[in-house]
Amino acid sequence: MDNNDFDQRLVAKIKQAHIAPKPRWHFLLKNYVIWAAGILALLIGAAAVSVMIYLFKYNGWEIREGIHKSLWDFFLLTLPYFWLIFLGFFVFLLYYNFQHTKGGYRYPVWFIIIASILASIILGSYFYLAGLGEKIDNVLGQRAPLYDTLINRHLDFWFNPVEGRLIGIVSEKNQDQEFIILDPRGDYWQVTAQAKLEVNDLRINQPVDLIGRILGPNQFEAEIIRPIMPGRGFFSRPGMRGNDFERRKPY
Repeated sequence: MDNNDFDQRLVAKIKQAHIAPKPRWHFLLKNYVIWAAGILALLIGAAAVSVMIYLFKYNGWEIREGIHKSLWDFFLLTLPYFWLIFLGFFVFLLYYNFQHTKGGYRYPVWFIIIASILASIILGSYFYLAGLGEKIDNVLGQRAPLYDTLINRHLDFWFNPVEGRLIGIVSEKNQDQEFIILDPRGDYWQVTAQAKLEVNDLRINQPVDLIGRILGPNQFEAEIIRPIMPGRGFFSRPGMRGNDFERRKPY
């Protein structure tokens, strides 16, 4: 078979199959969609980084010794696993989209992944400085299901009265060193602050976490009082205000 016969047969087959070249705008549109999806994945990953920075900054490192946990145990117990998995997913999406761009196949996998993580960290740091991490945490705290046990495990960790950790909102201020807090389960606690603590600045409906010990049923002595930063939005949910529950006095 000579070349002319082959060319004729090929042309006939193309005509029979109704094969036509795709217009250039198809390829341009596909490329734009891939880049747009990659940029969106980068932005979402950076937003996750901004939340992690916010959680780490207010993780309570300065009072770790007061809860009798080693640094490693404390790190593992408060690590934001949800946000790490969330970031990993969008780094993968960013890598996948970049691999499908024109020329993206030329770069090794490790280079794309490391570059994606670094870009997320750098951009996420700017987002954090702009207050985005705090805003995301507050919105999720107000609305997201399983926020305290999955998204922000800080609240679940700090709410363990048996181990000397108690969180809630200030419901009532009694004497100089005594006040009432409402915990996430809807129970009221009578708190006695040690004499060294300044409690006059506490405000009604202010979220706080406490380190101390149980004195009796729903009675707690506070050695450390700290305003809650990550998780504040959780305490503004319906039912988490001092007057939303029928009063069950702990004394």
